[in-house]
Amino acid sequence: DSDDDGSVDEGDLEYFADKRSYNFLLSNLEEDKPSKKAKTTEEEYAEKRYKEEKKNPEQEVHHMLPIKTDQGLQQRLRVIVKESVEEAQPAPEEKKEEYQPQSVAELYSLRHQYIASAKQDIAKLCCAITEDPYNNLPAMKKLRHYCSTEDSKAGDLLGFVTPWNNHGYDVAKTFGAKFNYISPVWLQLVPTSRGTFQIRGGHDIDAGWVRDVRANSTIVKVLPRLIFEQWSIGHLRQVTSSEAELLHMVQVVVDFFKGEGFDGAVLEIWRQFGGQDKPRLHQVIKAVSQGFRESGMSTHLVIPPGVKPFPELFDKYDFQILQPYVERFIMMTYDHHHATGKAGPVGPMDWGLRNILLLMEHEDNDNYRYKLLYGVQFYGVDFRGDGHFDAIVGNQYIDILKSAKPSQFIWHLKASELSFEYRDNKHIHKVFYPSLRFLQKRVEAAERFKIGIAVWEIGQGLDYFYDLL
Repeated sequence: DSDDDGSVDEGDLEYFADKRSYNFLLSNLEEDKPSKKAKTTEEEYAEKRYKEEKKNPEQEVHHMLPIKTDQGLQQRLRVIVKESVEEAQPAPEEKKEEYQPQSVAELYSLRHQYIASAKQDIAKLCCAITEDPYNNLPAMKKLRHYCSTEDSKAGDLLGFVTPWNNHGYDVAKTFGAKFNYISPVWLQLVPTSRGTFQIRGGHDIDAGWVRDVRANSTIVKVLPRLIFEQWSIGHLRQVTSSEAELLHMVQVVVDFFKGEGFDGAVLEIWRQFGGQDKPRLHQVIKAVSQGFRESGMSTHLVIPPGVKPFPELFDKYDFQILQPYVERFIMMTYDHHHATGKAGPVGPMDWGLRNILLLMEHEDNDNYRYKLLYGVQFYGVDFRGDGHFDAIVGNQYIDILKSAKPSQFIWHLKASELSFEYRDNKHIHKVFYPSLRFLQKRVEAAERFKIGIAVWEIGQGLDYFYDLL
C-alpha cells in the first residue's frame, strides 16, 4: 500500500523553485546577459584569467554560460575552456594540404563523426538544465534533439496511439525508430448474436500512416489494440463452452488482422471480467494467441495492477500459465488516483515497481521478466479543490504554466513525480504531469529490472521526452 498520497512534508520532497519572474528567466535562457548579482571568487578568477589569456595570441579562449543548479535557483557561471595548441608550428613551405575525403561514403562518415562530437558538447549544456519546466520549455525547444546521444538501454518499448489525439500519429512517424511496437487504439471485438462476432473500428485504420511508420524503422511492429467490448460473463462462458464458437471467433480475428497486414494485436480482455472465470479467460487468450502464431503474428496482453489500492485481478500464477502464449505483458501502472479518490501521483513509481515484483515472486517467472512492459503515463491530472479532476496533455500543461506561473514545484521522492499548485477564481488546483526526471527514473528502473516500457500514450507527452527513450 503506497503511503505517498501527494501530501507535502520536508522529508518527502525536493523544491525546484525560481524566485524570479517568468519573463526574466526566459530572457536569461535565450540571451547571453551577464548576471547582476555580486561576483563570486570563482567568477573574479575566471575574468582575470580571461583578460590575461586574451593578450596572448597563441591561445584561443572559448566562453559559454551554462545553466547550473544551486539549491533550486539558477546560477549563471562563466566557464572558460582553454584549448592547447601545437608546440611547434610548421613552416609555411612545409605546411601540408588538408586531407580531402576520397569518396562520398568517407565524406558522410567524417560528417557523422563531427555531428556526434557536437551533440556530446551540446548535451553537456542540456544536462545542466534543472527539472523546473520553465527551464525545460525554452531551452529544450532549441536543443531537444541533442540531449541524448544514445538510446535507452531498457527493454522493449511500446507506444500507444489514440485516434482522438492526432499528435500521436506524428510522434510515431518522427520517433518510430525508437519503438519496438506501436499500438494504435482502433479496434473492438463485439459479440453480435449467438456464435457470431464483429470487429468494429475499421474506419479508424490509416494504412498510409502504417506504411510511413514502418518506412522509418526496420524493427517496429504495428499491433493495434483489440478490446473485448460489450462482453458479459455469459458471452465468455458461451464461447468457451463450444469449440466451434471459439474457433469461429479466433478465425474472425486472425483473418481481419492478416488481411490488414498487421504484425499482431494487443488484447485487452482481463479487466472487463474483474478476475472472474480465469480458466475461461486463459482459454480465450491461448486460442487467439495460437491462431496468431500460426499466421506469423504475435499477441500482447494488457494486465491490470494488483497492489493495493487495486484488487489483485491478475497474479503470478496467471503470468506463469500465459507466458508461453503471450509475447509481452503490458502492466497498467497508472491511474492510481482513480482508486484512491485523492489528489496525488498518477502512477507512483514505488507502487508501480511493487506490481512488477508481485508477478516475479514465482520462481519460474523471473526468467521471463523481459516479457513485462512497465506502463508509463505521458498525461497529467489537474486536481481541483472541490474533488473533481481532469486529465491534461502536453499543450494544456504548457498553457497552465504560462497562465499560472507557479513559483514552486514539488518533487515527490517515492512516487518520482512532479507537482505544483495554482489558484483560479474558484479553486486551488494541484497538477501532476510527467517531467524529464520522472521519465529518467522509470527508464533507469526498467534497465535495472530488465523489463520494457509501454507508454500511454505518445501523443499526450512533450516532444523532448523521446530524447530519453
